Amino acid sequence: MITDVCEEGKGAAIANTYFLQADTGNYVIDPACGKRRLRQIKARLPFKEYDVLLTHSHLDHSANSGAPLFINSQVICHPLVAGKIDNLERNYTDITAEMVRVFGVQGFFGRTGMLGPTMIKLLLGIQKLSPTLFNCLLYAVSLAMCRSKVGRIYRPTGNVTFLREDQLTDICFENTLFRGWPISKNLFALETPGHQDDHLSFYVPERKLMFSGDLISFLNPNDILDGSLKETYTWMKKMLQLAEAGGINILAVSHALPLMGKDQVIAYLRSVIAKQEEAFNTIAKIVASFPDKSDFDGIIAKVYAHESKLMKKILKINYPRSVSFIDVYVYLYLKEYVNQEIGKEMKTTALYTARQING
Repeated sequence: MITDVCEEGKGAAIANTYFLQADTGNYVIDPACGKRRLRQIKARLPFKEYDVLLTHSHLDHSANSGAPLFINSQVICHPLVAGKIDNLERNYTDITAEMVRVFGVQGFFGRTGMLGPTMIKLLLGIQKLSPTLFNCLLYAVSLAMCRSKVGRIYRPTGNVTFLREDQLTDICFENTLFRGWPISKNLFALETPGHQDDHLSFYVPERKLMFSGDLISFLNPNDILDGSLKETYTWMKKMLQLAEAGGINILAVSHALPLMGKDQVIAYLRSVIAKQEEAFNTIAKIVASFPDKSDFDGIIAKVYAHESKLMKKILKINYPRSVSFIDVYVYLYLKEYVNQEIGKEMKTTALYTARQING
């Protein structure tokens, strides 16, 4: 494993990279992003021949997958990645554009503290004067952020293998049913959407070893385009079911250190699911108290003001410095559980600047 995690209990912005030998095959799981990680992989590669497995197409997992280091490797990923492979930076450019559309200029940039009042005022003026110019500027800013945070993006092209939808099959482990693909005799790619729709987990049943990518994260999902609360909860519970049945002794997550031992894996999964349930139930009660379910500003203001320890902790975790973003979570809750068209109906004007939120 290569990780940026410095100590137990802490997280890292860039995904862990794992090296795996299973059957007669060698694999690099999530080559992540940035020149530094590429140098680390090259220095520590235990194999001469290997393939690359991607848990999903987010850049902190996939940006290095087409680098020269992997030119002779097959890059194996979910079939839905085929529609994104030529635009991997979409999880900066497209997601930022969608967040601004949903939350407004002040709601997004002020909420995250990414821009000050003067720049926000300037952007609002440009948006009013010329929406086309504003969209071009927003794309350019998002792309600059992407380059700054991620570095160069190496897209896999001729050496990419998309798992085939028509070969997706039911796979059962310890009486726990998944759908997925056999990569080899003792390695399986399992569909585990939620964090993102193209998300895979990789499982080695012989060693009870699960690479769960970003499925098991607090607070999850943060992907406003392709994330799903319903799917996240379904597959978190499925992972717990498999662990409780004795099927997972090592849980290799992406932004923290791996969990070792059945009891520790189960405890970790239960803890993350409990936090997810508490956040979900809190938001459900807040939304239920509003007669107008499209009043996003009113709902999110009440979420920000909630006094529970968990909600206060969530408010300290802001996009893009983390895998969590409470505004996206609330938006997806409204979209999936209240009104599927609510995303089209919501008109938001941000009530809080970063200073108000942090205060």
